[in-house]
Amino acid sequence: MRRFFSLVTFLVVFASWTMQAQAQKSRVGASYFRRANERYAKGDIDGAIADFGIAIMANPQFARAYNNRGVARERRRDLDGAIGDYSKAIEIDPRLAEGYANRAKARLAARDLDGAMADCNAAIALNPRLAQVYDTRGSVRCEKGDLDGAIADYGMAITINPHLAESYSNRGVVRRTIGDLDGALDDYNRSIRINPSRPNAYNNRGNVLRDKGRLEEAVADFTKAIELNPKLALGYASRGLARLVQGKTGEAENDFVQSLQLDSSLRPFIEEGIRTLKRQLAAPQ
Repeated sequence: MRRFFSLVTFLVVFASWTMQAQAQKSRVGASYFRRANERYAKGDIDGAIADFGIAIMANPQFARAYNNRGVARERRRDLDGAIGDYSKAIEIDPRLAEGYANRAKARLAARDLDGAMADCNAAIALNPRLAQVYDTRGSVRCEKGDLDGAIADYGMAITINPHLAESYSNRGVVRRTIGDLDGALDDYNRSIRINPSRPNAYNNRGNVLRDKGRLEEAVADFTKAIELNPKLALGYASRGLARLVQGKTGEAENDFVQSLQLDSSLRPFIEEGIRTLKRQLAAPQ
């Protein structure tokens, strides 16, 4: 009988010790998770990734630690690592809508359009108020050629979050593509009012202004985009084409040279732009 009670006592003590150890690991994991988020917010991406890793070692079932490490890895352009982390987060917590939403964005960047679409739909099914996932699905639809669907999704993102500058800008790209220059210009204006520090929004608005023949304003927008990001090769290329229309050949050539020094893959874009301008000039007025 004594042996029986001794065994029971041991099991109770062991169970208590195990629970305390697990609780301690959870506290450690939570502590490193908080510090990782703080480091990420301050721009210390490598430090954040390291701390998320420690949080995961302390608690291997910490789905949000995997999810957030995926975000940090994506910031480092480690798409495979990010997708792996998002997948692990979803495996642990299949109802983590943010995990699907984040993996959708990473899969879009990796050109896995079908996978991105499936993840967007899964995220929306779990949480239909996630504005960012509609924006991502809009971009997937745009890449697949479903421009009406893309406009609808960007519109839904804006309805949920009217301050989502990126969605206005993205919808503006599609509206320009279908020839709705006024709608595109309105979207870019809204995007810039919300966030005046996004160089691509100025570059995109400059393209619409150039299409509308408002060349001085277009050049001003391309210049602003370059000021915000001096390595924006597309900004130089776009400004060069606008200056070419203005007859400022020397300045245009300088812009083309600068653009190609930054990104030589833009040569076909520049050459096609020049050919288009020549056709327009040769056409009867």
